[in-house]
Amino acid sequence: MTLPGTAGTGGGVREWGRRALEAAVSLLSPAPFACLVCGRHYRFASGAAAAAGPAISHRLCPDCRDSIPWVGRIVCPVCGRPETCGDCARREDPAFICSRSAVTYDETIRSWIAQYKYRGHEALGAVFGDMINIAFTGLRRELERRDPAFRFDAAVPVPLSMERLRERGFNQAEQLASAVAGRHGPPLARLLMRTRDSGKQSEKSRMERIRGTRNLFAADEAEFAALIARVQAAAFTRSGGRTAGGRSAFSRSPGGRSQFAADHSTGARPVILRLLLVDDIYTTGSTVNACAAVLKTAVAHRYPGIRPEIYVLTLARS
Repeated sequence: MTLPGTAGTGGGVREWGRRALEAAVSLLSPAPFACLVCGRHYRFASGAAAAAGPAISHRLCPDCRDSIPWVGRIVCPVCGRPETCGDCARREDPAFICSRSAVTYDETIRSWIAQYKYRGHEALGAVFGDMINIAFTGLRRELERRDPAFRFDAAVPVPLSMERLRERGFNQAEQLASAVAGRHGPPLARLLMRTRDSGKQSEKSRMERIRGTRNLFAADEAEFAALIARVQAAAFTRSGGRTAGGRSAFSRSPGGRSQFAADHSTGARPVILRLLLVDDIYTTGSTVNACAAVLKTAVAHRYPGIRPEIYVLTLARS
C-alpha cells in the first residue's frame, strides 16, 4: 500500500515516519510557557522541578530563573545582610527583632521591580509572591529552631500614601503580605497608616531617609483593636480563662473595653503578639524601623498586657 504523499519511495516513508514521531513527541511534551519577565516561550519539564527550585520555576524561563540573586548566607543577624552591616551597627535600639529578604537588590531585580511598580507589569506580582514566600519559609524555620511552637499573629504591610496609591493603583507591600498570608496562614492586618507622601526613597540619602520617616506612620486603632481582640481570645482559650494565680485573665479598662492583663503579682506571663512587617525593599532599614516603633508604641499605650515582637520580611535587600 502506498501512503499518501510518499509516492511509493523509501525516502518518503522515512520522512512521513519522522514527522509522525515529532507530532507524537510534541503531544506528549509539556505545554509551552511564556516567561513572565522576558516573554520568551519555553517548555518546562516536571522532572526539572527539583533542580529549578520552588513554585517560581514554572513562571520564568531558565535564563531569567538563573539570574535571580538569592540571598544565600546571612552575616548580620539583625537585617540578614550577607556581609557586616554598618546601618545595624549604628542603630542603637532597633524596634524590630530581625529582618530577612529573598534576594539582593541588583540591576536585575531593580529592573523587574520597576516593570512591576511603574510600567504596569502586574503579572510579576505572582513571581514576587513566590520569591518572598521562599524567604518566609527560611525565616519561619529559623525561628522554629528556637521555638517549635512559633507562629505569627498577622502579616502587616508597610502602607503607601494616598497619592502613591492613586498613582500606582496598588500597594506592592500589601500584595507581598497577601501572598504570604494566603499561603501560610498569618492573617493580613492593615495596622498602619501613612500620614503623608514622603517621596521616592530611592532618590534620598541615608540621612534623608532617616529624617523623612519621623512621624511618617500612625497606627490604625480600629484594625489594632480587631487584631488584639483575636489574640486575646486565643490566649484566653489557651489559658483556660485563668492566669497562673487562678484569677480571670481579663480585666476591664476604664472605658469598659475588655483587656487581657498580665498578672504581675503571680508572675503570669504577658501575651506575646508576633507581627510580620512586610515591604518590598530593605535599604537602610529606616522605614521598617519607623513602622515597627509605631506598632510597639501603640501596643504599649493601649494594651499593657501584650508584649509585641516585630519581625521584618522584604523581597529585596540592597
